[in-house]
Amino acid sequence: MSHARGYDPDKPLGKPPKRKRGRPAKFSGPATSLTYAIQTEVVAQIRKGATRRIAASIAGTSAKHLENWLRRGRDAIETGKRSRYTELVQDVEKAEAEYQMDLVRAVEEAIRDKSMNDKVLRWRLGVADREFRTERERTTAVGDAQGPFELVKPEDAQRALVEKLERFLAESSRAESPDADEAPEPQGEEEDDEE
Repeated sequence: MSHARGYDPDKPLGKPPKRKRGRPAKFSGPATSLTYAIQTEVVAQIRKGATRRIAASIAGTSAKHLENWLRRGRDAIETGKRSRYTELVQDVEKAEAEYQMDLVRAVEEAIRDKSMNDKVLRWRLGVADREFRTERERTTAVGDAQGPFELVKPEDAQRALVEKLERFLAESSRAESPDADEAPEPQGEEEDDEE
């Protein structure tokens, strides 16, 4: 195995350089102040369909900082002030609306073109905005059951299955017979009556 380039084993390494006090020159954490570059990158990513969290990560900040900037912008809009944060709110909302409108157009195209599967488009539209989400039915828990399923003992399940099968067979035999209204009398009862 060879040594790294420029390494000379005969030459002493010496002391490591002294570390300067304070914050390192190249801080590698998320950006904490809103800049024009971050704003344009966030807006561009959201316009492409990224979520706010993903857009913030790509722009070099965190989702928490982005939400704080958006909150500050909404507060400034309510008070009638204008700042970089209000511009961010307007740009982000416009980018989200443009992306959602692209999805709506794609869904409309899928409705016209029956060969296209639009499930992914409808799902993404539902994720993109709460307005397009459908409410799921809530089920109430009965007894010890939790959620939409009911816990049943195997014996109860088998009994219910047998009952359903008997009903199905009885209904299908009535439907197949030409005289479905007239039920044939069992022969066992006639023999009992004659005795």
